[in-house]
Amino acid sequence: MRRSLFIAAFVAGVTGGCFLKQVAAPGFRFTCQTDSDCKALDCQGNAISLDDAAGLIVGCDDPAVLGDPTKGLAFRQSCVAGLCEYSCSLPTFQKDCPTSEGFQFCLNSVCSTVCGAADPEQYDLENIDGFCTSPQTCIPLGEDGVDLSTLGTLGIAFSSAFSRLPDGAGLCGTRCDARDAAPCAPGEYCSGALCIPDCTNPEATPCGDGKLCLAFGGFTACLTQCDPTMPDGCGEGNVCVPGVNICQPSCLGTDATDCADGLACDPDLGVCLPPVDSTTTGDASST
Repeated sequence: MRRSLFIAAFVAGVTGGCFLKQVAAPGFRFTCQTDSDCKALDCQGNAISLDDAAGLIVGCDDPAVLGDPTKGLAFRQSCVAGLCEYSCSLPTFQKDCPTSEGFQFCLNSVCSTVCGAADPEQYDLENIDGFCTSPQTCIPLGEDGVDLSTLGTLGIAFSSAFSRLPDGAGLCGTRCDARDAAPCAPGEYCSGALCIPDCTNPEATPCGDGKLCLAFGGFTACLTQCDPTMPDGCGEGNVCVPGVNICQPSCLGTDATDCADGLACDPDLGVCLPPVDSTTTGDASST
C-alpha cells in the first residue's frame, strides 16, 4: 500500500542555498535561483541533492526501499518565487508535504507552516511576519485571510486541526491576490488570500491540455482523460474510470493508494470517491 510517510526533517544547518534571515523553525526557507539549489528527502529522512535524488526509487513502499530507505525518494523541493518549497495540492496534502518538518497545510500550491502561535518577542521578532521567510508573510486564519470555510469538506478537516491555535495565528505564504503573485493552479481560483479548488468557477485557471474538469459530490478537479478500451492507458497504479473516462489512482490491488480523509474506496470502480447520496451524479465538463 502506498502510504503517506512522516519523514524526519532535515536540520537548519543542511548545506545548499542561501539563508537570508534567521527565523524561528519551522518557518525558515532556503533561497534559490534554480531547482538545483534545493534539496530532497530520502525515505530515511536524509537531505540530499536533487542530482542524488534523480537515481532513487520514487516512493517508500518498494521492497528494495523497505530494505534500505536510502534508496527511496520521499519528497522533492523546487524553486518557487526564490524559495525552496515543497509543491502540493490541498486534496493530496498528506502525501505532498513532510509534516514532521512542521508543514500543516497546502497554501496556494506550496506546503505551509503555522505562524503567530507564539509571542514574537520570545524569538526576538518584530511581529508575526518574522516567523516566515521574506517575502512570505503570516496570513491570518479567518475571513480576512485563510478562510477555511470556503473549502467545504476539506476545510472542515483543517478547521478541526487548527481549532486549538490561539487567535492571531496564521500560515506562512503569499496571498494569491498579492502583487506579482503566481496564478492559482489549474482548476483553482483566487478568493483573496487563498486559491480555492473549483474548476467549475468561471474565474478558475483553465485545466491544461488533455484534462477534464470533473465535479462530483462537492469535489472538483482537473483530471487526465483516458480511453477505457485501452489497457494500461493511465499508467501503473492508475485506472481509467468508465463513464467519465478519467485516470485515477487505484485503491485496489497490491499497488493500491490509501484514500484521503473524507473519501472511501469504491469496490466497483476501484477509486477513492466522496460519500454521496444515491441521487448524486457526476457532472463533467471540458475546460
